[in-house]
Amino acid sequence: MTTKSSKTVEKELYEPIKKYLKKAFGEKFGNCYLETTANGVFSDLLKSVVRHDIIFSFLGRKVSPDLTGFIHTEGSKWIPLALEGPNIVKDFITVEIKSGRITLQDIYQAKMYGDLFQAKYALLISLKPIPGEVRRLDERLFFVTFRYMRGWYLYIGEWNMSANAINEFRWLPRSPFQD
Repeated sequence: MTTKSSKTVEKELYEPIKKYLKKAFGEKFGNCYLETTANGVFSDLLKSVVRHDIIFSFLGRKVSPDLTGFIHTEGSKWIPLALEGPNIVKDFITVEIKSGRITLQDIYQAKMYGDLFQAKYALLISLKPIPGEVRRLDERLFFVTFRYMRGWYLYIGEWNMSANAINEFRWLPRSPFQD
């Protein structure tokens, strides 16, 4: 019996999680653009809206968020992007996906991506329940999910494969769709 590697399992989660998040952010904001960036390749569209494109020199195949995107500003035009550029972005979204148990290293990796993109919505999604130790650490020290950049948070969620959805009642510190 062969088992899939954690990277293979994670890759299989990109599309269903992307689809779920596009729908959820779309329902909240009326729009959402997300693309798979785990391989270090960012579309011209995404590159054109990032204000500080120097970040791309630090990102690559081994170090990139699994999904990256944005919510565009109400009333902005998608085309021509060459004229609109960063002005069409209301908020950035970064998503890191893990098939295993969340570790402190995973948390800081997801926070790093959120900070690099100045993403209001930095998400860490796992197939496994959020460890009790992580919840307790966040309750006591508050730094697990708090990001000092603008007082934003890292949102940690649990993916339910059978429902193809994130368990809305298991987010830490809360659902990003409740604001």
